[in-house]
Amino acid sequence: MRLWIGTDLSEQEFGDLAEELVLRDDATLLPHLLLFAERHADFWPGTRGQLVLAGMLRVLVDTLEAGETDKVLDALSSCPAALAQQALDLLVTALPEGALETPAELDDAMAFCIAILAGASGQRDAVAVFLDQARPGRAEGFYGPPAARIAAHFAPAADKTGAFKPKLIVWDLDDTLWHGTLADGDAPVLIEKRATFVRAFNRHGVVSAICSKNELAKAREALEGFGLWDAFVFPRIAFVPKGAVIRQMIADMQLRPENVLFIDDNPHNLHEVADAVPGISVVDATSGECDALLERLLAENAHVEKSRVADYRLLETKVAERAADQLSDEAFLVQSGIHATFTNRMDNLEFAERIEELVNRSNQLNYTQSRIEPGTIRDKIQNIDHYEVLCAFVWDKYGYYGLVGVAVYAFRTQTLEHFAFSCRIMHMGVEDAMIRELAERGYPLHASPAFRKPLPPQSSRAITILSYADADVRARVLAEEAPRDWSKVDLRIMADCQSGAFFHYSRHQAVTDFDNAPRLFSLPQMKCGAYREQAFPRHLVYTAATDYIDWRWEKFSREIDHALFLECADMFVDMAVRGGHKVLLFLPPEGLGLKMYELHKGCVPERSRVWHPVLNHYWRGVAAKFPGVFTLVELAEVLAPDELIHAHHYVPSALQRISAMIDDWYDTETAALGLSRAA
Repeated sequence: MRLWIGTDLSEQEFGDLAEELVLRDDATLLPHLLLFAERHADFWPGTRGQLVLAGMLRVLVDTLEAGETDKVLDALSSCPAALAQQALDLLVTALPEGALETPAELDDAMAFCIAILAGASGQRDAVAVFLDQARPGRAEGFYGPPAARIAAHFAPAADKTGAFKPKLIVWDLDDTLWHGTLADGDAPVLIEKRATFVRAFNRHGVVSAICSKNELAKAREALEGFGLWDAFVFPRIAFVPKGAVIRQMIADMQLRPENVLFIDDNPHNLHEVADAVPGISVVDATSGECDALLERLLAENAHVEKSRVADYRLLETKVAERAADQLSDEAFLVQSGIHATFTNRMDNLEFAERIEELVNRSNQLNYTQSRIEPGTIRDKIQNIDHYEVLCAFVWDKYGYYGLVGVAVYAFRTQTLEHFAFSCRIMHMGVEDAMIRELAERGYPLHASPAFRKPLPPQSSRAITILSYADADVRARVLAEEAPRDWSKVDLRIMADCQSGAFFHYSRHQAVTDFDNAPRLFSLPQMKCGAYREQAFPRHLVYTAATDYIDWRWEKFSREIDHALFLECADMFVDMAVRGGHKVLLFLPPEGLGLKMYELHKGCVPERSRVWHPVLNHYWRGVAAKFPGVFTLVELAEVLAPDELIHAHHYVPSALQRISAMIDDWYDTETAALGLSRAA
């Protein structure tokens, strides 16, 4: 195959190459054609051009059916708007009459293709509207992620007026934060309104730094006298040009100039910084515009209820130590003692709001350039049959950085929806650690087309990865993110991967602990004794379905062995009875269609469907024999068919209802316990 540059091809030669490219059925080759399509505008209206367009449409639809949405978006990135409109017109003529009036009846791939072509033709405002019109009745797990990706790709560019999103404000001092000039011997008079701005921005996630031509000792003494020294990070106070200083400050703070505002009363300084730091915003401290701008920015950040001063104080310490020791990048990372842990599945429900905030605030390290609709990440975390949601928590000898990385991967469609990080961990290799963790889980993503920005070259060699299943690691993270008094835990939810959802919806979180693989209880632990290493409070919730899976028993048997099951279950029952426990026992539905027992990769649904009534029968006998210990709930009696993803997993509304049942049971049991103690 020949590729070409320029306009040296005749229409016949261009047509030959166009046909050859289309016949290869590879969407990645289309940009070679479309890049120069406009130079051969006369080719497309003819019969041959229309056939090539039809072939292109076939390639696009086939690629979309394979779930490769980003490949199609990339393929059409160089398509002239007029040609995209011609392709859209041709596609519409091939549809049944009136099909566009009922877009919900179109195939997913056809709906996506129409939306993409509309966006490529310049109708960007119509893309999201059309995709929403086509949404009713579709399987959201398959339709939602590609639709969101397409809508985001063609979202109209934001109006730059008022679009500035500050993370840092750099203040001058003389005649900016206070009236007077220290170097001239003036006694500074604080501008109270500006001091109020500094403190308020700190409370709402925007930090302040100083860049001032002054003597450090005198400036610090004045700021301490006003009670403001600790309100600033990265103070740069010296008689040096400000342009280079602020450029280095922004690099040290791992920010982008586009997220920085510089305030100064001197026009020379303002112009110098604007020239030295392209993208930075500057404002004259003596203008009426200054305070009006600060008021508007503060109002726009009022919803943020988190100070980031401590985070940047950590970074400030690291920068100072590294400069003092003159360490190389790699040597500095090694001596920093970096540790990371990854949370997955329902463990992330506790951090849902922080996940959305991280993705939606991240620009510099948002490698998919994506955003999350507020309030929607919870559904993806709970949809464990379609999504892998992974979060990174990091700390080192300088301090704790918190939740600093998020990956959201739709493994059914092999789509990486989000891959974003906090700038606080820039150059530490956390991105590489996340990539490696995903690869170990079976999702190799290093060359994913979803990456809109190149990944950094730093490796994760200096990072020690710790398991979140380790009690000390989990305690460290939760102590920072969701502190609780663990001595008050009186209820444990043992429902494997759905435990966290029951906890999330519970009104008894303060006294509840929950399982999440690999941190869980299962019956085979009774045989090997591993259960002795776990804590079992007085009240237990156990979903029997946890152990209705062949691979749960693989340490002892290739398949579920009835005698072994009975032995382990009897031991668990004996532990519960002798230990004075109260157990709420959920039995999974039985007698459903075969597809409902396609539970996990590698399971045999025919075997699974046969085992459910047999094992359920055992537990019914236990509940009948020990009614004061075991309370039995038949999920088949409380869940509707449309609430089942399969026999073991349920939609969020069902999880919420089951959680309410757990709460009610716990209230009843603890009330009865209180009465018995009183008696």
